[in-house]
Amino acid sequence: MLKRSILKPKKNYTLKKTPLKRGEVKLKSSSVLQKNNISLKKQSDKAKELWEKVRAEIIKRDTGKCQLCGKPGTQVHHILLRSKRKDLLYSKNNLICLCSKCHSHSGMTGYMELSYKIAFKKGITVEELFKQAEKED
Repeated sequence: MLKRSILKPKKNYTLKKTPLKRGEVKLKSSSVLQKNNISLKKQSDKAKELWEKVRAEIIKRDTGKCQLCGKPGTQVHHILLRSKRKDLLYSKNNLICLCSKCHSHSGMTGYMELSYKIAFKKGITVEELFKQAEKED
């Protein structure tokens, strides 16, 4: 059994209340978000159109199959996190087709486990997977 002193305390994450910038639209959200006056940024039509185009290309490239289990793939996964590497948001080397079951992960631990599974399936290390994802199209 682990000693209490070894365990790390849980982090408490909070959403920042920021005023809307010019051109941003406040989305309808749950009553909790509305009560706390928290807004979500709406994706622009141009960005949405570009994403749908790239997403369709990735699904076509991967023949519409999950690259882990072979079932029909309907989701596209970013190998390197979108929040960390915005420059690779639409990079085809950073994207892979997955089914919803294989794509479900929570937190950084789940993300890293998924990265290890993808690398193992390709027969490479995670470091090589990340290097491939960084290459330009």
